[in-house]
Amino acid sequence: MGVDNDMKKLSSTLTTIQSVLEDAEEKQLESKPIQNWLCKLSDLTYEIDDILDECTTEVAKLELKNSKTSRYNLKNILYRRKIGRRMKEVTMKLDVVAAERQKFHLREMVVERHNTVAAIRETGSILDYSHPVYGRDEEKEKIVDILVNQVSECQQLTVMSIIGIGGLGKTTLAQLVVNDDSVLGHFDTILWVCVSDNFDLKTLIKEMIESASGNGSASGLVNLDTLQRRLQDLLNQKRYLLVLDDVWNEDQNKWSSLKRILACGSKGTSIIVTTRLKKVSDIMSTVPANYLTGLSEKDCWLLLRQRAFGQQEEEHPNLRTIGKHIVKKCGGVPLAAKTLGGLLRFKREEIEWLHVKESEIWNLPQEETSILPALRLSYHHLPLRYRQCFAYCSVFPKDTHIDKKEVIFLWMAHGYISSNGKLEVEDVGNEIWNELALRCLFQDVITIFDGQTIFRMHDLVHDLAQSIMENKVPGTELGNKSSGSNSKIRQVHLYQHHVAFPSKVLYNMDVSTIMNFSRLRTLNASRTSIKDLPSAVGNLKHLRYLNLSHTQICSLPKTICSLWNLKILDLSGCRKLVGLPKNMRYMRNLRHLFLDECNSWSQMPPKIGELTHLKTLCVYIVGHGRGNQLGELESLSLGGKLDIRHLERVQSHVDAEKANLAKKQNLRDLSLQWEGDNVFGVGGSMDEKVLEVLEPHPNIEILSICGFKGNNFPIWMRSSTLENIVRISIRKCPNCLFLPQGLGDLPFLKDLRLEELALQYIIQDGVNSPRPKFPRLQKVGLNSLPNLEGLLKEESEEIFPNLHSLSICGCSSLILPKLSSLKQLYSYNCSSRTMTSFSKLENLDHLFVQIDKSMTHIPKETLENRINLKKLDILGLHEHSLPDEALQSLKSLECLRITESETLTCLPESWLTHLASLVTLHITHCPEFVEFSEEIRCLKSLKTLKLRDLPKMICLPEALQQLPSLQYLSLDDLPRLTLLPHWLGKLTNLDVLFIGGCPNLASLPAIMQEMACLKSFLIRRCPELERRCEKGKGEDWHKIAHIDYVDIGANFFFSPTRQPIL
Repeated sequence: MGVDNDMKKLSSTLTTIQSVLEDAEEKQLESKPIQNWLCKLSDLTYEIDDILDECTTEVAKLELKNSKTSRYNLKNILYRRKIGRRMKEVTMKLDVVAAERQKFHLREMVVERHNTVAAIRETGSILDYSHPVYGRDEEKEKIVDILVNQVSECQQLTVMSIIGIGGLGKTTLAQLVVNDDSVLGHFDTILWVCVSDNFDLKTLIKEMIESASGNGSASGLVNLDTLQRRLQDLLNQKRYLLVLDDVWNEDQNKWSSLKRILACGSKGTSIIVTTRLKKVSDIMSTVPANYLTGLSEKDCWLLLRQRAFGQQEEEHPNLRTIGKHIVKKCGGVPLAAKTLGGLLRFKREEIEWLHVKESEIWNLPQEETSILPALRLSYHHLPLRYRQCFAYCSVFPKDTHIDKKEVIFLWMAHGYISSNGKLEVEDVGNEIWNELALRCLFQDVITIFDGQTIFRMHDLVHDLAQSIMENKVPGTELGNKSSGSNSKIRQVHLYQHHVAFPSKVLYNMDVSTIMNFSRLRTLNASRTSIKDLPSAVGNLKHLRYLNLSHTQICSLPKTICSLWNLKILDLSGCRKLVGLPKNMRYMRNLRHLFLDECNSWSQMPPKIGELTHLKTLCVYIVGHGRGNQLGELESLSLGGKLDIRHLERVQSHVDAEKANLAKKQNLRDLSLQWEGDNVFGVGGSMDEKVLEVLEPHPNIEILSICGFKGNNFPIWMRSSTLENIVRISIRKCPNCLFLPQGLGDLPFLKDLRLEELALQYIIQDGVNSPRPKFPRLQKVGLNSLPNLEGLLKEESEEIFPNLHSLSICGCSSLILPKLSSLKQLYSYNCSSRTMTSFSKLENLDHLFVQIDKSMTHIPKETLENRINLKKLDILGLHEHSLPDEALQSLKSLECLRITESETLTCLPESWLTHLASLVTLHITHCPEFVEFSEEIRCLKSLKTLKLRDLPKMICLPEALQQLPSLQYLSLDDLPRLTLLPHWLGKLTNLDVLFIGGCPNLASLPAIMQEMACLKSFLIRRCPELERRCEKGKGEDWHKIAHIDYVDIGANFFFSPTRQPIL
């Protein structure tokens, strides 16, 4: 391209600058010029990356044309001149930035942190009794009990850790523990060492000697051996408690060296470690860690109030409400409550408190607040390459769940991470994410359906990330539409109307506006109403991440194929999408193509195998011609999920073998689907040959087979190939009379789904193995298996020892065996014969029954002796479905839900009399239901009552007033309900009242004004009632103004003195 020299110079200058970044990161906090310098550097880095993108794109075009003369045509000569000129311009800018760094005296290495910082953070064991500690009694008692009772006879050294973000009160909790009377009486010696950054063996031993002896007796000792012996003399055969406060050391060898020295005490000797890092706990702890949670808002308010008003001064009523809102900024962190309380200590004007309430944490005076400085320690302990990834997470709104996979893709798109040796870029992102989670910068990590991981950031950690991002990103502003092409906007989330950077909300933004953001890296239009993507999307040459999932889009423009730098394309849930552009094989950098739930097309673009970087291809549809056969998958290193459809189009097993599934070690979820008879007329024998060669790698965890017309499953389904399988689904295989042998021996199988098979038994042979069959199976789903007579031919106690949930539908011949571990049973349209066999399932705690219309009644055996049943769902019930005595044994039933019962007019007395433990009752979608019997008053434990879609119900039964325990009442879609009774006031424990879809309900009873316990009141789809309850104006507003939380048609209000409970 004629710019090689400029590129080399640029790279050299960047490398030189990057070597001082860590020093600059720390100094920017006290230096505005350095902060500005970092902003310039950040912007220049993006600009350089943009130029590299454009060069890469041009080279790709030249390679595609494959012409020796194409690079010398006039158009390309002009382009080289243009890119060369831009390269020189950016090099000059970078030289200026590089020159500026000299005056800041930045060092090219990681500098030692100043001792003054360590001194400020130094802690001791003495508790400050002048200020009370709120909300930590339970945690303290738990740790004290472990130390004094549970490990007091333990011969080995016990190490327990307290983990949490900065300012959460880890040190204070440790101080509470060591000053507890029972702890002081239990241990011979108590030592306290503030470790912080310096995990130096000599230093730590010296401090332990000084703590144990109470003087500076270690000051003259220099030799390590002498120090060790002196410490062991002090601790030998003593039951001591050592607190190592604020530990950051992640070197296991250093800890092992110290632990060997400390293993000299008597039984019960213990160590408490406080740390922000889970990795530290994993290295040091011998008992489960204590994850410290935030204080309640009540305790936070007590703490803030005490600091703001002192012990004696009377609280100012006009400031109380504002203070309750300020407390929300604390996120349960005591340091934040104390700091903000201290900030307000001598402020008594309402406007001063409002200023604190409305300010972001990082905009408050830093010399007066220690919140962010305390949290920044976590940031500055991060390796440099992790910091940008952490700061970036501030673009997500506070208190929202973030998808782990998505955030890694976004890091990739912005160039924050790249491949490292044998590690792919996604693996690097996973490594960084795990590290941030281990450092407690991410919280509430949950793995949900199909392994998806979501997490949140604590509000104060989010504030920290946002303050860092504010310092990194120049404050560019969006101009008008005509100047949008020069915008520095790099990220758009259309549904949220959010753009970055800078981070802001643009309510008038639409797709056409976005096409002007020429430097865009990520575009998320998921779950929006867009139906077409403009062809101008092809001009977004820097785009790396495009999410169009769950939209109404029908087709993609051809120009999308010119997005050479696109790495992630998400089309999941685009049910109207009829196909993909034919030239997608030219999108050479595409790594992830998500096509889940895209079922409206039957052909893939040809030669998908040329996308050699592809790691995710959720769906592959076998086609008829060249470039659409299974051989396209041969060289693709696919991972995650792969659904191969239309296998009936495979011409021969030789073609199928080219898919090379056995070598795809990152594949975890494989679905193989035949959607008709083999088009070449060779029948089930071809299906058997094809399935035989589609053997996956042993790393596969989920396997689904659908539409297979063969008689026998392949040999690999009974071999070690499935040794890691967790879930198997076999559907619509009408010729298979037997499941694969060995299926019951799979060691990790947890979920088995069978549908439309000709099976008689799941296990055909007798159980002669010394090991139980299906040892870890937890969930089984059986659907449309008319020939199925039993789970196994010969009943045995050694089958399904861990089965927890069973779903049955359309299995008219099935008789269940005894399943002692079964807790949940879902029965859909089962025969009387099958339901009678439910009597063998003695340990059920949840039973769902859908009654077939042809069934006159539920066999009494179904519900007899259900002493453990806690939840019962019945769908399609009528008054004579249950014998009178059917519910008499349900002494432990806590939840009864009746739905879609077309003829049920009331709940008979005999059903309610014996349900003394019932807590929750739902009656929904019952068109003839009119009333309850008077026996509803027997439900003395009832707390929740939901009535929904009952078009003939006219009024609430008076017997409800005799239910003093009722806390939640929901009246939804009761169109004939005209009034609420005055006796509603007798429900003295009612917390929540929901009214929805009651258009004839014209007013509220006056008694509601006296219902002091009612905390939440919600109205939906009740036009007249909504009008009468309008805040401050409606005729009924005065009746509900005292309620903490009022939500009228999604307009919600809070009582000025209370917080919402919903």
